[in-house]
Amino acid sequence: MKRKIVTTLVVLVLVILPFLCAIAISPYSPYVETNSFRAYLVISAAVSIASILIVLRLLSYFHGSFEKIPVGGIILFLLLYPLVVIFGLASGPDLSLKMLEHPEREHLRYIMLFVALILFGGFVWWLYTYEALEIRKSTKWILAIILASAFAEYTWEFTHHYLYPEGLKEWVSQGKNAQDFSEHYDNIKTVRNLAVFGRYFQFMVVLWLSFHFYRLKQIKIWCLILNTLFSLLGITSATLVFINGFNFPKGFEFLMLFFIPGIAFFLLYWLGMALLTKFRKSERDS
Repeated sequence: MKRKIVTTLVVLVLVILPFLCAIAISPYSPYVETNSFRAYLVISAAVSIASILIVLRLLSYFHGSFEKIPVGGIILFLLLYPLVVIFGLASGPDLSLKMLEHPEREHLRYIMLFVALILFGGFVWWLYTYEALEIRKSTKWILAIILASAFAEYTWEFTHHYLYPEGLKEWVSQGKNAQDFSEHYDNIKTVRNLAVFGRYFQFMVVLWLSFHFYRLKQIKIWCLILNTLFSLLGITSATLVFINGFNFPKGFEFLMLFFIPGIAFFLLYWLGMALLTKFRKSERDS
């Protein structure tokens, strides 16, 4: 009984661990002018890596050995690092002319999103290589198409936003008004619509994986409920953006949060956590 209580507490802590780590490092955010960008990189890496090692060591104790920890769960759990770095910035992208004074801050945000995308790619490789999907061949092909679409949109979107400072610099050097650049660079019809359909594919992947692993009894119901709820909010947000742009109805402005590209990775982190903490009865009671 005591062991079950401890494991429940561990799961609860892991659910909010990215936020706990981010709060710890946010005072060192490079968006505070007096802070060092290099120091933030070192501190965020140290906090993330230490947290990952401590958690994996604790999980190896519950599982009986490190070898029993699900590989797929470990890969997704490593998303903790890019999520902590991004959350720890404690600021949204600076799209003003001031961005050109510190373009490395915006570059870091999208480099971390690329790191998250690579980790998810590693998870997908594990799924297909080690037959962890346990689905029909036809379904694998359908899933592969959805995954490829999600990866393609993410790659395009992250590259597009990563190059924003360079585009702004060239725009200003031509003597054009910096305030007009965002509307020029983020063409509404192209950028918004691609991002909308990208969100559909990305949240569809999260939903499918969550239902699939729950059906295989490899995760618990809490993960399925949370991922379903947040995925549906993400899909709703994308639909509103497609219909009204970023003019959300009054009272629904909070849905804009679910259009942020990193949200899907956060849900995948939860999925990894759920895979890691699905202990067998013998492990919980031993």
